[in-house]
Amino acid sequence: MLLSRFWYAVIAAVLGGTVFLLYLAMGVSNRTASKTGDQLLTAASRSVYWYLTDDGRQRATSLIPIALDKEVREGLAKSSKVFELDKFKEVKKEHGDDVKSKLTGFANDSGQRGLPFDAIWAVDVHGRVLANFNFEAGTGDDEFEMGGYALVADALHGWIRDDAWVIKGQIYRVVARPVEASVGGLPVGAVVAAKMIDDRFVQNISDKTGAAVAFYAGGTRVAKGTPPNFDAAWLSVHDDDLEEVEADENYNNAGRTSPRTLRENPGYLIRGVFARVPGEAWDLGAGYLVGHKQTVVESPLSFQDLADQNDKDAVPVAIVALIAVSLVVLGLFFTVVEHTMPLRTFRKAVADLADKKSETDVLQPSTFRGVFKKIASDVNDAVDKVAAKAGIDRGPADLESVLGPLPAAPQMSAFSVPGDDGPTSGPQSKPRSVPEPPTSGPGSAKKSLPKPPKKSLPKPPSSKSGADEPAAEDKPPESGIPSAAAFENALRSTPAQDDEEEEVATTVQDAPQVSEALRKAVLAADREKVQPVKADGPVSVAPGSEVQDDDELDEEAQWRKVYADFIAMKRKFGEPTEKLTYEKFKGTLQRNKDALMARHKCTKVRFRVYEKQGRAALKASPVK
Repeated sequence: MLLSRFWYAVIAAVLGGTVFLLYLAMGVSNRTASKTGDQLLTAASRSVYWYLTDDGRQRATSLIPIALDKEVREGLAKSSKVFELDKFKEVKKEHGDDVKSKLTGFANDSGQRGLPFDAIWAVDVHGRVLANFNFEAGTGDDEFEMGGYALVADALHGWIRDDAWVIKGQIYRVVARPVEASVGGLPVGAVVAAKMIDDRFVQNISDKTGAAVAFYAGGTRVAKGTPPNFDAAWLSVHDDDLEEVEADENYNNAGRTSPRTLRENPGYLIRGVFARVPGEAWDLGAGYLVGHKQTVVESPLSFQDLADQNDKDAVPVAIVALIAVSLVVLGLFFTVVEHTMPLRTFRKAVADLADKKSETDVLQPSTFRGVFKKIASDVNDAVDKVAAKAGIDRGPADLESVLGPLPAAPQMSAFSVPGDDGPTSGPQSKPRSVPEPPTSGPGSAKKSLPKPPKKSLPKPPSSKSGADEPAAEDKPPESGIPSAAAFENALRSTPAQDDEEEEVATTVQDAPQVSEALRKAVLAADREKVQPVKADGPVSVAPGSEVQDDDELDEEAQWRKVYADFIAMKRKFGEPTEKLTYEKFKGTLQRNKDALMARHKCTKVRFRVYEKQGRAALKASPVK
């Protein structure tokens, strides 16, 4: 029954291996899905950033017609020439309505071209709003000015800029373009346009990039856009999520987190990447979240649920069925060979033994295999026992009836020695180390040849006279076959080889030139110090630009010092400073100070000057 039992072991090993492979495939599938999903998340986050950048450039380009409009240019030129508020009111009264009409017509045309704007402003060089479209809150005031915004200030100096603002809890994509009175002349103002990031805008991003996106500001989701079969509720932003994000080092330095798990559900995970919105909205905590649904295989049986019809059609059913049928046929063959056929033979022999007409009175165990041989022997013993109790003497068992037919002459075996009458192929010689067994005496037939004693080769002699000469008795016999003693002496006569080689100097002590080089390399490595580099770009601070906590300097003195540093850095980079008076500068600082103190509940605000992409810029820091 060896094959049948082996077949059971094979089946068990196959089943165990199949289960192992299923769990292995489950782990590989989950790991691959996680790695691929994280790569898709990172790529989708970058795609959203590139989309926002490209959208800003297209919107800035679309401002060319309104920036070249004659009435807009003339109105801004006249407004920029006056400094008094009363005269500005007169210019605004004269040209404000015409400029506003032009802005309204441009906004309608932009919506038809697929680049709509929610608000447009015409700003003169003093930052005052001459006219606006669809944003009267604040900007309609004669004293309101937008020169404090970095985007507007850059546009008034001839730069084309795009930025992101947070106004009343909403995120706006803002672009600005300078307006020149004549080609190549100095700007007489700028046109500023804004598009609110709402659900429609974000859904357009999702359709173009294929990503599930949600924008948030002030800890609240303000807009969302998802592809089909993706629930928008999975992109809900909670305070706990934002607290963890704010503590993320990559988010603070690079502006983007690594992929993280947002929600865990049976059979799938929701993973996402948080990213900051570039621009002024960055400082106000505005950003966007890109989400991805990752399927998880929880058990080997889950493959059946996750597979679709295409996966099932790809399975080679014919090959699987052929393997299964082959294994079944092979198992049946082993069963027939090791179970059915031996049992049939044994049953036939027992029936012959029980037949009254048969002359068989004993089973022949030698004709059976496996366990049936022992059963046949036990049946014979049982028959003898029953006959003895009945007073029947069966006599000695016939050897041939028990063991079967015996050969007439003994057969040659691997351990037999030919006798005198047996065939010989030539003169034979016996090793001298093996004694001949006795041929007569009591018990000689039961004795076997003694095992030759184990000998180990002696070490080479250490005498000065050299190796020992072989004894005369160790010479080969006439038959030409050397004796064991002669073979051992021949081995002893072979001189020992010195198998130790000269050791090559590889240590530092044996190789001073290597030691010296290694010492210099280690000293050089110890002297190197790596300085951390921020991921958001190089920023150099102007010397002495940061205002320290000095009780001797009041706020006015501190701001004048910052103003002087700001003018110095602008001149350093070749920026115009003629029209930047201290009063305007002070007004900008005061507005930022009031906003920060209201938001952070701080006691004071510290300003400093720094370089940003080759230009002078200001940064404010609240002080508790």
